[in-house]
Amino acid sequence: MKITPIKLLMATPQLYFDIAATTPIDKDVASLINKINLENFGNPSSIHSIGQQAHNIIERSRISVSNILNCKSSEILFTSGGSESNNIILKGLLSPKDHLITSSYEHPSVLALANELKEQGIDVTYIKPNQDGLIEVEKIKEALKNNTKLVSIMYVNNEIGTINPINKIAEICHKNDVLFHTDAVQYAGKEKINLSNSKIDFLSIGAHKFYGPKGIGALYCKSGKKIYPLISGGGQENGLRAGTENISSIAGMSLALEIAEENYENNKNTILDLEKYFINALNTANINYRINGLNRIPGILNITFFDVKGHSLLMNLDMLGIAISYGSACSSGSANAPLALLEMGMPKDEASCSVRISIGKMIKKENIDKLVNSLSDIILRTYKK
Repeated sequence: MKITPIKLLMATPQLYFDIAATTPIDKDVASLINKINLENFGNPSSIHSIGQQAHNIIERSRISVSNILNCKSSEILFTSGGSESNNIILKGLLSPKDHLITSSYEHPSVLALANELKEQGIDVTYIKPNQDGLIEVEKIKEALKNNTKLVSIMYVNNEIGTINPINKIAEICHKNDVLFHTDAVQYAGKEKINLSNSKIDFLSIGAHKFYGPKGIGALYCKSGKKIYPLISGGGQENGLRAGTENISSIAGMSLALEIAEENYENNKNTILDLEKYFINALNTANINYRINGLNRIPGILNITFFDVKGHSLLMNLDMLGIAISYGSACSSGSANAPLALLEMGMPKDEASCSVRISIGKMIKKENIDKLVNSLSDIILRTYKK
């Protein structure tokens, strides 16, 4: 039988303004992953030297990640990404009659799971964001009950980029003997995290949001906090995640986080400069728009363009080789209005005219010029109709 080799589909050259969905992998990270795949193929659980070489790569990566997050290396658990990390916490901690507090605009890996847990007898309270897209500390405080076991609030909302007051929420939880978890997938690699002086008990990150590989992430579990594994059958990751570890991706995530750590200020200033340039260009073009949400992470802009439907705008830009998002990546195939905006109280007709434009470190000002010119042409053409 003749085996037909898999042919890689060459991507059409595009201007990529969907960095919140995923990032292109850093070339140095890709090179490291390739090198480890070829040279360090041993099973890290094996006691021979080839296996121990692989084991050492994992443990050096664990130390590196923990140093950047300012926690103990024993508190870092490697997972397949943010979604698995979130699932480990909610499923590994909650039992029927426990009370969970979360937000109504969480990532689906928390929100959909919370809905499932509710059907299993777990009491769930959903806190709505205010009109600025932020979760208020007082609302968390008011929602606490005697049986509240866990509060899970995302650090940065993935649709609008707003940064929640996570440390203040964690303090409230700590004072009330309630465990606190945050999905920090959109925050890690963009801003520094110091877990050594934080009351955060659990924190999720995913490598592909900071120019690392897909399918790898980490979960911070504060020492002394007991959780139950999702996957049983082996002693890997302190017995919390059975299965042979993805050595190369773990090392790739570690390097990507190191690169982000070394370039925080430069990347942040670059993206803020590009964001300012983009907004000035929109104003110059006399486009009717509004940026949604306050206290945003640099580079994630949720924008209402009043004269065109968001889903239509996405499709028209895509035909011009420009990638943006309508809502989150997990729901961008849907024509429904973005959930986060509706939960903020935005009218449905305005929410349906909103898109997410997110700017990465590889974007140039001439790319923004093309984006704004294309937006102007599409909106003018649509408005005339």
